[in-house]
Amino acid sequence: MTGKRPTARQNVSNLPLPAHRPSRRDEILDAAIAVFAAQGFVDASISDVAERADVAVTAVYYHFTGKEDLFGAAMRKVLNQISTVVETVRPSGGDSSPDALRDVIDAVWDWIDANPAEAALVHAQLPGGTPQMSTIRQEFQDRHVQRAFDYVENDWPKHLRPVARMGVATLHLRTLVDMLVSVQSMRMEEGPLSKLSPRALRREVHRVAHDILMPNS
Repeated sequence: MTGKRPTARQNVSNLPLPAHRPSRRDEILDAAIAVFAAQGFVDASISDVAERADVAVTAVYYHFTGKEDLFGAAMRKVLNQISTVVETVRPSGGDSSPDALRDVIDAVWDWIDANPAEAALVHAQLPGGTPQMSTIRQEFQDRHVQRAFDYVENDWPKHLRPVARMGVATLHLRTLVDMLVSVQSMRMEEGPLSKLSPRALRREVHRVAHDILMPNS
């Protein structure tokens, strides 16, 4: 006696999902973010990511050439999410007042608190990992330094020559971006700032950021 023959619909539903399906790439990237954040670049493997994403290892290699390519794509995705937060709070050409700067800092801070895996990936893994990390970090910094010029456009001494004003402003802006990244890194779990009051630390970051960008106000 034979069992009931599966229908065509049942046969199709039991087939593995195709590796090239567009959503597979996003699912693999989300898995990579979680795995790299928890294990770091060196200790994580492609098979770890595939297991987390519930796909075959070949599906990962369909979308990415290897672990370094996957790591870079995961990092870019997280940094783009942070950039979207910044640009949503203050669109290009928008308000450049001290209140706008404070709103941007708070929005990124809140996003980091709400996305611990993404935050751990950026702030624990960004400084090293792979050769391309320095390029990715520089691209991110340049993007936000350029946007931050709105804050200082009219706030620097007019007696300075234009080239000198640009140089001084750029130095201050890069200092600001580095400071904000460093503070978030140091307040991660077990970091040197992790035991401080988040409210007090945020308040101090607001003050320092204001002093860096608007020293004459």
